[in-house]
Amino acid sequence: MAKYYLAEGLSFEAGPQLGVLVSAESEVELSGSFEGQTVSITEEADISDEISSIDFGVNFGLGYKLENGLNFAARYNLGLSNVNDFEGSDDFKNQNSVIQFSVGYSF
Repeated sequence: MAKYYLAEGLSFEAGPQLGVLVSAESEVELSGSFEGQTVSITEEADISDEISSIDFGVNFGLGYKLENGLNFAARYNLGLSNVNDFEGSDDFKNQNSVIQFSVGYSF
């Protein structure tokens, strides 16, 4: 990330981001009625084989650092990679989009 100070304490930052898949799980819930009773089924599945293991994106953010060391930041990550990795996934794209907020202290 590159950081540029717009004014004292106020900064703009931008740069690339590389993401690595740690885990991918999906939860599906089905419900309906059968012979007058409501039936509900919940199932979880590991979908790591269907998701790309690498994600590339670009970050943009603003930060403000107070003189006492307290700092605040907001960042947006625009995903550029298609995270789908299964047969037929070229027909549609899913990309990550993340908003991050942080509070920190420098000493």
